[in-house]
Amino acid sequence: MQGYIVASAIFGIVYFLIIVGRRRFHIPIWASMLIGAILMLVFQVISLESALRSINLDVIGFLFGMFSIVTALDRAGVLKLIAIRMLTRAKDVNSVLLVFVLGMGILSAFLVNDTIALLGIPLIVYISKHIGIRPVVLLISLAFGISVGSTMTPIGNPQNLLIAIQSGISLPFTTFIVHLTIPTLINLFLTYMILRFYFRKDLSTVEMTRIYQDKKLTLTTATNSVDEKSVLLSIIQNAHLARTSSVILLLTIASFIISEFLHLLHIADIRLSVIALLGAAALYFINGGNRIDVLKKEILKNVDYSVLVFFAAMFVVTSALWSSGAISTIMSHIPSPNPNNFVQSNTIILVVSILLSQILSNVPFVALYNLVMLNHGFAGDAHISQWMMLASASTIAGNLTILGAASNIIISDVAEAKGVKSFTFFEFLKIGLPVTLVDIIIYYLFFVII
Repeated sequence: MQGYIVASAIFGIVYFLIIVGRRRFHIPIWASMLIGAILMLVFQVISLESALRSINLDVIGFLFGMFSIVTALDRAGVLKLIAIRMLTRAKDVNSVLLVFVLGMGILSAFLVNDTIALLGIPLIVYISKHIGIRPVVLLISLAFGISVGSTMTPIGNPQNLLIAIQSGISLPFTTFIVHLTIPTLINLFLTYMILRFYFRKDLSTVEMTRIYQDKKLTLTTATNSVDEKSVLLSIIQNAHLARTSSVILLLTIASFIISEFLHLLHIADIRLSVIALLGAAALYFINGGNRIDVLKKEILKNVDYSVLVFFAAMFVVTSALWSSGAISTIMSHIPSPNPNNFVQSNTIILVVSILLSQILSNVPFVALYNLVMLNHGFAGDAHISQWMMLASASTIAGNLTILGAASNIIISDVAEAKGVKSFTFFEFLKIGLPVTLVDIIIYYLFFVII
């Protein structure tokens, strides 16, 4: 009982630091979670040996590998080129909105939603200044787009990765694509339509005949002549690194799919983390000359290690909560999903995911609820529908409130750091309610009714 009280109190401190400390004391999320892990060790809620065993090296390795590749794409200018290329196709402000919902959403499915969040903010700052639209319109559109879009693959967001690794599903990459692509694309389009209607007054005040891009993403009228191809190519900062990182990314994604067929044919069993690390190794060890080697050192230095620290600490905190009995006590007051009841289990998972993600945020919630589902017998391919419901519900929970997903907090904090007024909690909630409701209906229809 004492362990349960101490563990719950420490988690309360972590939650307070994440919600309040982030703004008032400028404590980053990873530091808040690390403080929680240290306190769990200091107060002996979990032993050092158990804490080290709790850290899932598959997740850490996968994230390091993918972050390395994505960082290379970013430093080479590839990500910016892709984003600007999409924006050059926009003929009016509604098309710009569509790019931030549908385009950024699809990118997030393969390049991790937090990465696309950081990519989109500088574009929003510049576009809003030049076409006179309130930044909050595009900031909310970006937040919703990457949350929904990242649902369709196990590499789109961290909670999906946890499910892919821990659920026991034999072909996670293929399973996510097959089950989640269609409803996710539908939800992206419906989200765009809701935002277009909700922000119709803002959109009606913007006059824009065509978008062109220069090195600074200059927006001009159709009367100006710009050599679009040469301008777009000039965005690439290093052609060799751009080609290398792009090829490695495509080969890595292809390898995810190939590895699953090899597993299906009982030829080889290669984990996602191993493939991602091999991709990163190829990036770092391919010889490209002194200039490229210097860039590679910069890439290694600029990998987002704070996310890796966050995950390592989160595994310790969640393991301590589980071993202390805190989670089982809390879950005893919440209906448990029944693996033998298809409708009941999907419904419970949906409701619990949406609600508890607002309290825990979706990544820590999934880390804990995975243990609950496995403890109740949800393991492997026999319960794919329930695992896909957990993935989709916990992800779209980020569209209900700012606290539902870390990507929302990232967008808000980075935008304000750049001097742009971001969305408030209630402003986000007001539009998030109908968006989340529509998302819920679509996924529920696909997993339970159809």
